[in-house]
Amino acid sequence: MEIKPFTDKPIKALEYDGRPAVDIKSLGLSDDDFLKMYRWLVFNRAVDDRGYIMVRQGRAGFYAQTSGQEASQVGSALPLTAKDWLYGDHRSQGSMLIKGLKPSEWFAHVLGRQLDPTQGRLMPHGSGRRDLHIVPPSSTVGNQITEAVGTAMAQKIKKDGGMTICYFGDGATSEGDFHVGMNFAAVYGSPIIFFCQNNQYAISVRLEEQTHTKTIAEKAKAYGMEGYFVDGNDVLAVYAVSKLCADKARNGEPTLIEAYTYRYGPHSSADDDTRYRPKGELEMWRTQRDPVNRMRAFLDGRKLWNQEKEQKLQTEVKEEVAAALHEAEQSPQPDPITVLDYVYERRTPHLDREREELAAELAATATQGAK
Repeated sequence: MEIKPFTDKPIKALEYDGRPAVDIKSLGLSDDDFLKMYRWLVFNRAVDDRGYIMVRQGRAGFYAQTSGQEASQVGSALPLTAKDWLYGDHRSQGSMLIKGLKPSEWFAHVLGRQLDPTQGRLMPHGSGRRDLHIVPPSSTVGNQITEAVGTAMAQKIKKDGGMTICYFGDGATSEGDFHVGMNFAAVYGSPIIFFCQNNQYAISVRLEEQTHTKTIAEKAKAYGMEGYFVDGNDVLAVYAVSKLCADKARNGEPTLIEAYTYRYGPHSSADDDTRYRPKGELEMWRTQRDPVNRMRAFLDGRKLWNQEKEQKLQTEVKEEVAAALHEAEQSPQPDPITVLDYVYERRTPHLDREREELAAELAATATQGAK
């Protein structure tokens, strides 16, 4: 498969109906690899559906869906190794799961339970795990970009053989952090992939309202690096481009990937997307460009899949998701007295004083409740 930077049309390996658009053998993937990718797509959507249902049931307060963008998350995360660092945004949970975050930990994060690696301290969609090199994202748009470049520079100095991938949406490319990060990475050869999930809306602002370039990928030219415009609903194409760019990053060559995709849900559970989406647009993407159905059609065409296998997979995934949610729900609420822990590596004297004040308030509240 020939992969070129700065294409006018998205790079793809599959047509919308699942037929190969390139020589599939050139991808270097086995049938087992294809099946693994498909399972990850199905699993990601199942986790996402359950997370959003929790909000609708009043069991969680906030959720940002990844449905529609599964191929971008799965394809970009599969080339990562244990040494690599992942900086996500508020819509990167699919990639985090592939990096090793347990679904029970993700659900615990959404519920604010102790099992959450961040122990309920952050806004939902801010989970992470230090041992997996997953950095908890902030709610501030784009600020993780410069931080990720710093981590990549540290990897280069340490010569640990790893690289960093940084996820952000199309809206973040209008922030100063994007331009500062890109310029610094290019000048100093940071081992990093800038991965933009272009779902065409920065909340309600369409892409053409915030940039005059035809693609986001072409912005890489200004910084002296390569930019790749890929079909973000084609998991094989995303994987191939991400694998190429990961190899480049490990050799000190940063790149920008724009995955052209579409989110099915609103920006978050606090958004009303019916106010700004044109009628019929969502239905077109769901019915004609769905990443899960596209990969399923590809497997059908290679005689690797059938309805019996599909039913078995759906049952297995449903049971796995239910077990993960149950484990998360059994996890206790974090002790309020620990809220000031981990602000810094060690608690400072002023935090110790605040902790004493909090302990007194909690004790007083408990005494009043006992009466």
